[in-house]
Amino acid sequence: MTEIKNSDQTTRDNSDVYGQIGEALKSARLSRKLDLADVSQALRLSGMTIEDMENGRLDRLAGLYRRGYVANYARLVGLDPAPLLAMLDPEPAPELRQVLPRARTGWKVDKYIKFATYAVVTIAIVPPLIVFFVQGGLRLTGPEPTPSVAQVESAPASGEEQRMARRIARALAVEDRPDTEIVGPVAASALPIRTLRPVRELQADDSVLDSDASQPDSALAIDELLPLRLELGIELLEDSWVEIYSADGRRLEYDLLRSGLQRSYQGEPPLRLLLGRASAVRLFADGQAVEYPGDDRADVVSLELLPGGEVRR
Repeated sequence: MTEIKNSDQTTRDNSDVYGQIGEALKSARLSRKLDLADVSQALRLSGMTIEDMENGRLDRLAGLYRRGYVANYARLVGLDPAPLLAMLDPEPAPELRQVLPRARTGWKVDKYIKFATYAVVTIAIVPPLIVFFVQGGLRLTGPEPTPSVAQVESAPASGEEQRMARRIARALAVEDRPDTEIVGPVAASALPIRTLRPVRELQADDSVLDSDASQPDSALAIDELLPLRLELGIELLEDSWVEIYSADGRRLEYDLLRSGLQRSYQGEPPLRLLLGRASAVRLFADGQAVEYPGDDRADVVSLELLPGGEVRR
């Protein structure tokens, strides 16, 4: 009961003190002929807050801002804030609370568990990857396996390959056997070196050529075995960019050629040309001048040069 009476007494005392402070502030405002709106605008507070202060309802204000509001109001209406603040009980300092987490001390189990996990994963993954790449590199850089003679002889061969094998065997004169005994491809590793005859002896031996001539279906012309070549000549009347590619993908020219320059190229037709300034470039195919569409214009021209000097755009 004693504690309840003391609490009620404290509440009544505060109400009386708050009422006296509110009356003093209100009287000073009226003496200066200021409206509630003027005070509210000057202090940047709501009108309800100003009314609570003048009516002694300071307990509705937050304790952290109560003394500041009273001091600012007193200065605005020309009062000394010190006596008014002395009537207010000093507000206790707010309790400090920890915001940041405390640093944990002692043995950090989770940290060591992470390290152990990383170590296990590294040991389980990295060595197999190293072995895999090393073996793959050895397979790439190592020599390719050479098939044995039995494998070569047992491999199926087409009619063209069989005719080529018979021709090589007769030219190398492996044995003096009739052509009918050579039925499959001949591996070079199976040829006895001691039976090979000199090249001059082979050239002088007309029997081989005569035997080939007697079989038109199986003989292959030497010219058919060699790739067709086309000789291209160019002459620059003025500076021009020139690109030349052969049919096998080789780049024969790729540069800015100067006026007065003459060059010659050989490649497998058709030759693909890109001329940056067509009117400045003259073309010759196997020594014959070539006329092509656009040779009279200073434009970019792309064309293909076929055997015999034929041009295809």
